[in-house]
Amino acid sequence: MALLAVGAGSLRAAPVSDAVIANKRCIDCHGQRKIIDLPIEERRTMLDAPPDYQLEVGPREGLYVTAKHLGESVHKGVTCVECHTEAEKLPHAPKLAPPSCAASCHDDVAVKYNLSTHAEVAAEKPDAGAPLCVTCHGGHSIKPKSDRTARTYPLNVINLCADCHQQHKAPTPSGHESGEFIATYLESVHGKAVAEAGLIVAATCVDCHHAHDVLPAANPESSVSRMNVPLTCGRCHVGIEDIYKDSVHGQKLAAGDEKAPVCTSCHTAHGITRASEPAFKLDIINECGDCHDKPIHEGGLSLYETYRNSYHGQVTALGSTRGAKCSDCHGAHDILPESNPASRVSPQRRAETCGSCHPGASASFAQFMPHADYTVPDGFPLLHYVWLYFMVVISSTFAFFGMHSVFWAIRSTIIRIKHGKHKHDHDTKPGIRRFQTLDRVNHALMVVSFFGLTLTGMPLFFSDQPWAQTMANLFGGAHSAGVLHRVFAIMLIANFVIHIYNVISRIRKYGIKSTLFSSSTLLPRPRDLTDMLAMLKWFFVGGKQPTFSRWTYWEKFDYWAEIFGTFVIGGSGIMLWFPNFCAQIMPGWMFNIATVVHGYEALLAVGFIFTIHFFNANLRPEKFPVDTVIFTGHMPEEEFIHERGDEYAEVVKAGQLDSLRVPPTPAWKRRIAIVAGVIAMAIGITMVALIVLAGLKVL
Repeated sequence: MALLAVGAGSLRAAPVSDAVIANKRCIDCHGQRKIIDLPIEERRTMLDAPPDYQLEVGPREGLYVTAKHLGESVHKGVTCVECHTEAEKLPHAPKLAPPSCAASCHDDVAVKYNLSTHAEVAAEKPDAGAPLCVTCHGGHSIKPKSDRTARTYPLNVINLCADCHQQHKAPTPSGHESGEFIATYLESVHGKAVAEAGLIVAATCVDCHHAHDVLPAANPESSVSRMNVPLTCGRCHVGIEDIYKDSVHGQKLAAGDEKAPVCTSCHTAHGITRASEPAFKLDIINECGDCHDKPIHEGGLSLYETYRNSYHGQVTALGSTRGAKCSDCHGAHDILPESNPASRVSPQRRAETCGSCHPGASASFAQFMPHADYTVPDGFPLLHYVWLYFMVVISSTFAFFGMHSVFWAIRSTIIRIKHGKHKHDHDTKPGIRRFQTLDRVNHALMVVSFFGLTLTGMPLFFSDQPWAQTMANLFGGAHSAGVLHRVFAIMLIANFVIHIYNVISRIRKYGIKSTLFSSSTLLPRPRDLTDMLAMLKWFFVGGKQPTFSRWTYWEKFDYWAEIFGTFVIGGSGIMLWFPNFCAQIMPGWMFNIATVVHGYEALLAVGFIFTIHFFNANLRPEKFPVDTVIFTGHMPEEEFIHERGDEYAEVVKAGQLDSLRVPPTPAWKRRIAIVAGVIAMAIGITMVALIVLAGLKVL
């Protein structure tokens, strides 16, 4: 018991600091909770206040200060009167001057604060609520910033800054709302790391803007001024700053180029996202494009536009993150000029860079020009003239056959007005067989493959259009659409093989002379020119409409355009499909030509089939809405005589008419054919409308 008494006595005898003793006289009053709601008259008796002095009405929470508050504060060794000097004499005045933290303790910090934006606002607008020392650090219970409960603890400081800046009404010098910055920061990788993951090492407001010497970005001394941003970010992202300094961007910045990109140019200031996020990958090309959007050659395209026109840019615009972005080839922080051997795009390293996405890429493969501009002859003349060839071919083809269709429609309409619609009996009278089963299967495969290739390929060509992105998404995105595009390409090749087999079979059955050089041949003949002139005469003069043999001149044009187009589109497509293999036998710049050839030949085919061919086969008044012969294989004999009078005469002369007669086509088959044809034309015409609107830059 004696030992316990001695122990207890020693605990009670623990030394009390001088500050605690000195502060007792203040705590005697301010340590009583009732001081918060003390009546005015009673409060007046405790103060050195003149009789006419108006005391503040209402509760005063700030007056209540306990020894515990002071004991837990970083200022526990500081006496009250060291800060509140006017309170040394009791009773003190009813209103004490704000304590000056700089008076004897924090003069170095005060110097920084006095130069800051916060101090400037506090001096010019005292009632604006600009933060003072007590605003951020608290008053009597100031905790070290390492304390979890401190206002300046990393997890708390973001709320401290946000609570104040959300109240700002005036926009920032850059024209943004303060609340906008707060929202974007909280959604950023930094904000989420702090607020959601509790990572106290993640960047908070004070890490970038500093705590006391907060200055606007326009001030060269600011930690977030353009020249200082790399240094500020480098404090956390150790090593990247050094890499950036050696890059072409860092060198330009060091040389005083105010337009040189810094960290915030690409990553933004507050809304920073992970570089691995799809949204960042898809948007980084726009960030690069903000600077690199000037023509490479006079009158030509910019680096940004040439990238957008490339396959890499097209799939990226459609939402794919698999296509190469600017940083995949040039690097992110280590961008160097092409002339520097260490550059990823230097001749010495280009194959290595391409190989990161295309394993096995050779030096020949790396001759591909990712920023080739085909609109001007400077830089790559051959590519320009290939593009120019397509411009001439497309323009002339649509000019001639477009007018051909217009004049045909006018003449047919005049005849229909005069004589009414000529009806052919499909239901009761025998028909004439025009196409064998294999011909119709061939055409069906062509239709399916062509529509499939169009719907999966055109979104790539017009990737900057909103409808293109929607259409690609219908097929599961750019990657899935690409896979389907190849499936339809295989179908097209298979269809071509079947057609060649069909031609060979006809040659074997009828002989090469009859197949290739008779009146029923698909090869061009002098008569085709005569038929075309007769048709043009009918357009303008009228009279009796010309009749034709087995194939008309426009049908032969369709046929050979398809054959030529299959070789051109198929050949260029195979090159682009298997670039590594093709690069073993040809230089990489051939892929640039293949890209232009593949895209523009496809555009010509799509435009022609969905306009001129649709009109010739279905939409002209004589056939509207659908000519079902390619679906059923038959046509009414009366129609056969009217349109193919010369062939009819040849068949009769050869005694083959009876062998060509077939029973009437069932009405249900014709209805199915009409529905299928109408759906196909609706899709095709819609596609053409979207292409035209894209060309006119309406969408």
